[in-house]
Amino acid sequence: MGFVNRDREAGDLTRQICNAWKSDRTIARTVLGERIGRWCAMLRGWPGARINQDNVLWKPPRARPVGFHQDDGYQSWVVPPEMATCWIALDDTHPEGGTLEYARGSHRWGLSPPEVEFHAPDDPMQEMRAAAARAGAEPEIVPVVVPAGGGAFHHGRTYHGSGANRSERHRRAVVAHCMSSEARFHPTNVGYVYGRYKRVGSDEMDESFFPILWREDGYRTPFLDGGA
Repeated sequence: MGFVNRDREAGDLTRQICNAWKSDRTIARTVLGERIGRWCAMLRGWPGARINQDNVLWKPPRARPVGFHQDDGYQSWVVPPEMATCWIALDDTHPEGGTLEYARGSHRWGLSPPEVEFHAPDDPMQEMRAAAARAGAEPEIVPVVVPAGGGAFHHGRTYHGSGANRSERHRRAVVAHCMSSEARFHPTNVGYVYGRYKRVGSDEMDESFFPILWREDGYRTPFLDGGA
């Protein structure tokens, strides 16, 4: 997919681009889709959904694991601090190919602090197992095995990650992370990345950067469909 500087990136790590929708129309048409917004909103019980960010992921052969984590753990800059995700495979996925994996029912285990070691940890399930123990649960890992173009939705508190790519196949995916259409910036805990999009004296999210994909009253940010 041509977006990695091979001299700078270790060959055994998963590569990613965030917010690719801002520079690529094909990615934008995918992650800003109305259906994705509607289904994410229904999953979380929101009145609508707006894009939080996207990811374009490439896991080459022999790439190491990605640590199990909860997406909501990284949303302290948002009110409400919630996310729902649509993960879309660009290649056929297989258990040995480092596909996305879920810990079944883990959205009911409560919210834990963000993953300490995200990329290529020695034990990618350490934090997940600790959360399961606190909840008195026995982890059940479910790999997402789908053809190219297939995918999965998950709740922001679902523990997920991926094992090593033990195959000779590349594993690529596009991911749309959504938040509530009513989401606002946290008044003080915005952070150095998303603080760049916050207006002085306001916690409102600008639709230029966080467009609304779907809302139950029929509204959708006009520029997504070619409007003004």
